[in-house]
Amino acid sequence: MIARRRRWWSPALLAASVGLLGGCEGQILDAAKPGGGPGGGPGGTNNPPAAVEQPARTVRVARLTHSQWVSSAQELLRLASAPTALAQTFRADPSQSGFLFDNDARSLSVDEALWGAYQRAAADLAGQVATDATKLGKLLPPGTNTDEARAKAFVESFGLRAHRRPLTADEVESYLVLYRKGPASYSTMAPFQAGLRLVLEGFLQSPLFLYRVERSTEAKDGKVPLDAYEVASRLSYALWDSMPDDALFTAAREGTLTTREGVAAQARRMIQDARARDVVGAYHSVVFDVPRYASIRPSTTRFPTVTAKLSTSAAKENALFVDSVVFKRGGRFQDLLTSRDTFVDDELARVYGLSGTFTADFVPVTLDATQRRGVLTQVGFLASHATSVDPDPIHRGVFLSEHLLCQKIGAPPANIPALPAPNGRTNREVVTSHTEAPGTVCASCHATLINPLGFPFENFDAVGGFRTTDNGHAVDATSSPGIGGQKVAVKDALDLSDVLANSQAVHECYARHWVEFLSGRPAATEDTALVSRLGKLSQAGQLSIVDLVVEVVTGVGFVNRHPEELP
Repeated sequence: MIARRRRWWSPALLAASVGLLGGCEGQILDAAKPGGGPGGGPGGTNNPPAAVEQPARTVRVARLTHSQWVSSAQELLRLASAPTALAQTFRADPSQSGFLFDNDARSLSVDEALWGAYQRAAADLAGQVATDATKLGKLLPPGTNTDEARAKAFVESFGLRAHRRPLTADEVESYLVLYRKGPASYSTMAPFQAGLRLVLEGFLQSPLFLYRVERSTEAKDGKVPLDAYEVASRLSYALWDSMPDDALFTAAREGTLTTREGVAAQARRMIQDARARDVVGAYHSVVFDVPRYASIRPSTTRFPTVTAKLSTSAAKENALFVDSVVFKRGGRFQDLLTSRDTFVDDELARVYGLSGTFTADFVPVTLDATQRRGVLTQVGFLASHATSVDPDPIHRGVFLSEHLLCQKIGAPPANIPALPAPNGRTNREVVTSHTEAPGTVCASCHATLINPLGFPFENFDAVGGFRTTDNGHAVDATSSPGIGGQKVAVKDALDLSDVLANSQAVHECYARHWVEFLSGRPAATEDTALVSRLGKLSQAGQLSIVDLVVEVVTGVGFVNRHPEELP
């Protein structure tokens, strides 16, 4: 398996690592018995009705994403800075078609190129730590006498964190074998440091570090409860994108993660951490398609007062807005769609038409109630779904359909001609004539699904500025989009934002995205009951965004596995 570097695996360690690096299969070859985990919630059978909340099928061996590897390596080694440069040598992971996020465990495998990069990174990091007394001192437990005793204490304490569970006696001995071989491998170093260097390389190359391995196999009421350490890992990688901290390991050891209340208490503690703020920001960045903001390139002829920093200003506004709603205001999903309170710099203030003096620093403002309401009327969404000169109701509508209503729009036919010149017509008239001609292949999607969701935003130009006329004509922003299975008449984007904010279908879509993101897999039939329950509670205003996240990670599907792999 390790062709180009020293083979550090002993047979016992190799066997203990079950499955090695062939994560495509998602199988464990040598599963241990579980230590017990939370299995609360409704009971069931192997095929319970859809209304019962239950775990969905997923892999048992989930490889760390590259960002998770970076954060885990930093936390594990207690480094002052993240080893981001090393991760930049990792080959990029493929995106999974139809899945918004980059953490789909089904697509995260290890090939020869990535394995080689893991080996080099492990050797680099181990060398950094073992040759630096200060760094190594942060990892060594106190109170041991002989070097062998110190090495064993190190393997046990460090191994708990590296494998994210206590090591077995055989695993401890396997790493001590590596320790004893260290002086021969690094003859220029002091024997103790040389031994620990090889041990560190072993831990950092172990599949039990590179993968999140769930070994529990004992079914109960049609579910396989995860043991406490597996729950701790699911929590930490869901909410922090990193390994558990000492408090989570303590909770696992003391058994407080075996109840819903115990998991909820840890989740709420973790959400107050800066790492959770980053994760929540990353989730909303994907859901609101913030990476697309980088494509904002308005015509300097049409919009001479807009500068090249519009795209970065818009992305910053979105990040500040989301963080404020979720963490400072304890807000709900409705607030993201309807709040007029946001943050602007001088660039955005000009687009919003705000009076007063603004600088490059962002400051809080409240936007005009007759023009703005929520994230969909902010510059980022509007300008990123526009051409360089005109609004783009087609892509605005597609975004709403796919990201807010979870309605997938099929790929358009090939060789579609570009929109014709306006020739005195409004942007809406041009789009309508081009895409809704009766009998055409385009009309079936555009007339019913796409355009009705995009036309309410015609009051906003290509940079997100508010307008009442277009090409000399009054703007028509009225529409009747299909939302939640019903056509709803709206007069403009403000009206549409209110309708979306009060639609259970939209709230269910938002909850579904959270289930996918926190679980690292696409939504499944088994998630239907949970998504429906959370959608109803969110629509009724009974859940803040933080509450919704806690409901997901304390749910039956999060702390249990599907029993499909059992005999």
